[in-house]
Amino acid sequence: TLTILHQVGDVMKDFPIRFVLTDEAITPSAGLALVGYLLHRTKLDKRVNALRLPTVRREVHISHSDVIRSMIGLLATGKTDFDHIEAYRQDDIFSASMGIQHVPSSPTLRQRLDQLACLPMTETILWEESIRLLIQRHATLSPCWTKGKTTWLPLDIDGSPFDNSDTKKEGVSRTYKGFDGFTPLFAYAGKEGYLVHAELRPGKQHVQDNMPSFLVTAIRRARQLTSSRLLVRMDAGNDAEANVHVCLKEDVDFVIKRNLRRESKALWFQIASQKGKRVDDGQSEGVQTYELCLPQKAAIDGNTYTYVQVTQVTERTMERNGQLMLVPDYEVESYWVRLKGYEHVRMSDVLALYHDHATCEQFHSELKSDLDLERLPSGKMKTNALVLVMGAFVYNLLRLIGQDLLSDPRHPLHHKVKRRRIKTIIQTVITMAGRLVRRSRQIWMKLTRRSGYSEPLLNVYQKWREAR
Repeated sequence: TLTILHQVGDVMKDFPIRFVLTDEAITPSAGLALVGYLLHRTKLDKRVNALRLPTVRREVHISHSDVIRSMIGLLATGKTDFDHIEAYRQDDIFSASMGIQHVPSSPTLRQRLDQLACLPMTETILWEESIRLLIQRHATLSPCWTKGKTTWLPLDIDGSPFDNSDTKKEGVSRTYKGFDGFTPLFAYAGKEGYLVHAELRPGKQHVQDNMPSFLVTAIRRARQLTSSRLLVRMDAGNDAEANVHVCLKEDVDFVIKRNLRRESKALWFQIASQKGKRVDDGQSEGVQTYELCLPQKAAIDGNTYTYVQVTQVTERTMERNGQLMLVPDYEVESYWVRLKGYEHVRMSDVLALYHDHATCEQFHSELKSDLDLERLPSGKMKTNALVLVMGAFVYNLLRLIGQDLLSDPRHPLHHKVKRRRIKTIIQTVITMAGRLVRRSRQIWMKLTRRSGYSEPLLNVYQKWREAR
């Protein structure tokens, strides 16, 4: 027993709390049982265990599913380093929560993931089971725009550099942000930001490299989650004819920001003032804004598709303080746009849709900071790519838990929230204290009633069980 003393004036008195060791099965991660339950509803174990490693001829003692589940358990608590598994090797609560028969050692975890990363089917299985779970659990995906009877679900494609400076990992090279690392690419579906595709890339690789194949995969996976029309949103780094053609062939709508490159802004103002429509109504002195919508056509495989180029040009001849400029200043925003059924698209709608695309920066932050995936754990590119895919799987699991908790009327938050950060889900749900009790050949996880998240958690668990 450890007794803590504190001083009141000149007299030392016993602190009322004592620290003692106990053999009771107490866990600081009771919420992992929710992650384990969701994994139990997939076919992950059966499919992963069916994989055969070409370099291993004898049967392995620790199954592939135990290795994958162990890494998923680490990622769900915000840990990425392989050595963190050592703290859970003697923790039967961790293995019971995650459905693991044998928790691997750190070297076994590292080596097996190296071997599984060499099999392309490993990533395919993880993505398929992740999408199937979202469908099975009826994950809610909110649209970004509704017009008449048509709703559009956003599919945001964007890259985000991972800083891995001062490391010698395979694939680490100079990124466009000016540091050494990776430049992975992500595809988020819905305003909730469920991941439907992610790909680890070397830091020096341009975002447009192999983008058409990435885009096709992301579109086809997102289609499995919704009956709404998809709206692909990409920034100027993906201003390429190939992307437009992919979207047209796959029959999805898009808003892609144009890269003006060496185009003259003054020339654009001249064209817009002649063929476009003035929209500022002369309210600001020294400022003129014009909108221009130019129809475009693309011939692909014998078929002709139509879309538009929407451009807004602003000329400023006066500073905000009234000082006249010697040379006018021009601002140009231009987008490739297709919204099926709407040939004349207003620039205000396009800007609102594109600016909402910036939300994916928050999703990047949750992956890099909340799940601590920025500095990937392995020195091998393929292994880090597999860890990133498992991180995407965990990201979807935690997002699903968080959104279902928000829908519960007993949720402790009283103000309206549309989405909880992954960090908040880990802190309030995954790391909830619990007590494991084995009785009558059953395992019970006891939660305190004093926590505001205990009842919502139990309600979500019961809802999932009834929906089987």
